[in-house]
Amino acid sequence: MDYEILINKDNLIQVDQLPKKLTAVGKNIHPTVSLDENETDDIMLEERAAYYFNQMVNDFNRTHKVQIVPESGYRSIERQRRLLKFYFEKEGEKAFDFVALPQTSEHHTGLAIDISLIANGKYQSKITGEEPEIQELMEICHQYGFILRYPKGKEDITGYTYEPWHYRFVGLELAKRIKESGLTLEEMKESEKVKNR
Repeated sequence: MDYEILINKDNLIQVDQLPKKLTAVGKNIHPTVSLDENETDDIMLEERAAYYFNQMVNDFNRTHKVQIVPESGYRSIERQRRLLKFYFEKEGEKAFDFVALPQTSEHHTGLAIDISLIANGKYQSKITGEEPEIQELMEICHQYGFILRYPKGKEDITGYTYEPWHYRFVGLELAKRIKESGLTLEEMKESEKVKNR
């Protein structure tokens, strides 16, 4: 699997790029759209991404009262289609700012994870980025091969609004370089392309 794959509005995922092996990292306790008969309520990630995600969350949760929990991982193209339809009916055109078109979502790779928090036994799905725990996670996630995928102030580059809940596994080496440079995945890929010309 190409852990550095760039999937966005300009780079659609191809069938041969879909993950081969998925591993459960949690249960979807608040599904946005109903499951169809072929779907499970397991939150899945690609095998290696799941290993590092579990390590990150276990290390973090062991030392904090507020717990990080997975909310959404791998999504099939069909599930993404239903999700977009749900939000479009609810939000109209605004839905395209935060829900990817089918085949343009990183969730198809099995490398992207949305998280939530549990504080005082209460599930908190609304993450603002102001939470101390989320700010800390943003600072350490690269140690586990993850990046904050849609950072604040980079909306014109990523094509999406700031999403402090959306993390992407890119591997330990690239995550470290992205953290040190402050670049997005798009910018890093572009700089590598320029370097290789």
